[in-house]
Amino acid sequence: MRFKKSIVVSVLILAVVGSFASSSVLGQTAPVYSFSLSPPSLTYCWYWGIMFNASQGQRFTVTWNETGGSPASLDLYIVAPSTIHESFPCDTGPAWLYYNSGGYGSANWVSPSAGEFIVLLVNDNYHTISGTLSIMAVSATVTATSIGYSLARQPAPCKC
Repeated sequence: MRFKKSIVVSVLILAVVGSFASSSVLGQTAPVYSFSLSPPSLTYCWYWGIMFNASQGQRFTVTWNETGGSPASLDLYIVAPSTIHESFPCDTGPAWLYYNSGGYGSANWVSPSAGEFIVLLVNDNYHTISGTLSIMAVSATVTATSIGYSLARQPAPCKC
């Protein structure tokens, strides 16, 4: 009888210890960032982003969703940091390494080189859009920093 009890106790201890060990690996959650982007005008559009570091070949998953009202499409870009200082048309965005559009979605991206990158959301809709974004590195911990909101100056319309 004592032998059965000690086996049961041992199995329970192993199950509890195993759940803690696996939860640190499987239970990694990506930080969630909230945003709210105003609509564009004729001369500028609003963007919001987060900056992160990557190693060459490192894999990332980016998840976003639009949380206010009926879903509206957001333009999501992964860009080099220098790109956000350029003028770009709001409907085509900056020079990008990755692009996707939708009211919600998930992107799997592999870093082409080591360095800093920015996940950038641009609102090209006629109303304010709010939502959340998260980024997670596969098999690693990613540290992302919000770069906040800014305006992108649209190039002057052609008077052709």
